[in-house]
Amino acid sequence: MKKIYDLSPEIRPEMISWPGDGPPQIKLLHSIRGGFPTNLGQLTMTLHNGSHIDAPLHFFEDGDGVGEIPLEILIGNVRVLRFSGVKTITRDMLEQAELRGVTRLILATDNEALWDKPDFDRNYTYIDIEAARYLTEIGVRLLGIDYLSVEDFEETQGVHKHLLSRGVVILESLQLAGVAEGDYELFCLPLKLGKVDGAPARVILIER
Repeated sequence: MKKIYDLSPEIRPEMISWPGDGPPQIKLLHSIRGGFPTNLGQLTMTLHNGSHIDAPLHFFEDGDGVGEIPLEILIGNVRVLRFSGVKTITRDMLEQAELRGVTRLILATDNEALWDKPDFDRNYTYIDIEAARYLTEIGVRLLGIDYLSVEDFEETQGVHKHLLSRGVVILESLQLAGVAEGDYELFCLPLKLGKVDGAPARVILIER
């Protein structure tokens, strides 16, 4: 049986969130113990808590929303590429990785250690603008990374805007500990929310 990797962090109030976004809130509206016939919980969260996709509308006023992203981009063959000991992933690093023909790419980095910290750490690994340009040049349509942003904390628009304006889906907040470099089958299914800027997504990899 092929192994399945669940890349989505558990949604919980204590999870790491982007500064200003706020964490998810989960509460019990009514319960069997309280005399109701059912237990009923309520979840309140931003569209970018946990593993999620960014839609063009996140950075462009007239950009496409989540509901306009083709499912064909979110499901299919994906390359997992590992980088250790680096903070900035550059064009040269990606050129050396022989990515021609790869349309979906997930970057596994030292960020996986940051998930063990209780608070957001702005010193995460990211890609620079030239690396983003290279990915669009070779036809990548989906880019994932193992922390809350593909982009440097101090530069939160250039990389996003370049990728999103060229039809690249950005997939953030993945947990990749234990996932080896190589080729997999990706299933990324965001909530069906329509004209919105992003959506939480359950993300899995299946061994090929």
